[in-house]
Formats: sequence, structure tokens, C-alpha cells
Amino acid sequence: VRRLFENQVQSLREYYGRRYEAAIEDVQNEAEGILDMDEETLRQRRAKQEGIMAEATKKSAEGFRTAAENAIPLVLTKQGRLKEFGIGYNYEAALDGLIRDMMHATAASQSLEEAWENVNTENVDDDDAEDGIEIKRRRGPIKWYEKLAARVLVFGVNYLQGWLAYQGLRKAASERDRLMPKFPLF
Repeated sequence: VRRLFENQVQSLREYYGRRYEAAIEDVQNEAEGILDMDEETLRQRRAKQEGIMAEATKKSAEGFRTAAENAIPLVLTKQGRLKEFGIGYNYEAALDGLIRDMMHATAASQSLEEAWENVNTENVDDDDAEDGIEIKRRRGPIKWYEKLAARVLVFGVNYLQGWLAYQGLRKAASERDRLMPKFPLF
């Protein structure tokens, strides 16, 4: 019976984790048209999204806790006759795992939003500012040639590193062959 309980708790963890991820996807799908909004509307939308996320987190944790408590056989609960045998029916480890999974999913969605915002904005230095350097953010996609130049640079550096490693391997192989030839010459 204990193994069945453990399987049920793991299934509940997966179910409520998927529900939470679906809530995150719904919030992200509502974020269309974010480039056309002003700062105040963006703040209001983010506050609304955070409220929805907090509610989804609360519903997932409470739903899991209730379902896990109901998964414990009634005979082994505090009201049952065999309550002294119900010691091993614990769901806190699975609940901690669910909470960690939800934190990871939330962090991943937030980093995705930040990355998207960084792709669509560019920092521009304004040298005419009185208080030193002032940073302005330009909305809109970065030009295609800037992205292409960055990728070509990365590809070039990787090619150079591979070529240097290949040259090092060839040099080491030639020294090894000089010291100990492939075919003995005796």
C-alpha cells in the first residue's frame, strides 16, 4: 500500500507541476504586443501577471497538499484504527520537490522575458547629457546586420580556437612519432 501511495504522490506532483506550467504559458501568451505599450501599461500588465502567478502557485501547492492528504488510506489516518502504522505516509518531500519545480519554471519564464526584452532594446549612450553619461533605451528590434556580425564573430573565434587546437595536436603527434615511430625500425 505504501508503494501505491508513493506512486500517487509522484503523479500528483507531475499533475500540479503541469498545471502550473500551463498557467505560466497562459500568462506568456497574453504578453503579445508588448513592444507597443508605454511604461505605465507595462507596469500594470506585469503587476497583473505577478498576481496571476501568485494565485497559480497558491492553487497548485494547496491542491497538491489536499490531494496528497486524501491519498493516505483512511484506515491509517488519525481517525483510523491503524494510525500507528501511518508513520511512513509522508508527502512533504514531494511537496518540496513541487515547489522547487515551480520556482525553476518561474525563473526560466522570467529569464526568457528578460532575454526577449534585451533582444528588442538597445542601450544608446547620450554624450550631450549634463550629469555625465545617460543611457537611453531604444525600443524595437535590433538591426539584422548587428545580429549577423555577432554570430560571425562567435563563429570566427570558434574556428580560430579549433585551428589552434588542431595545430597543437599535429605538433604533439609529430613529436611522439619522432620519439617512438609507429613501426619499429630495428
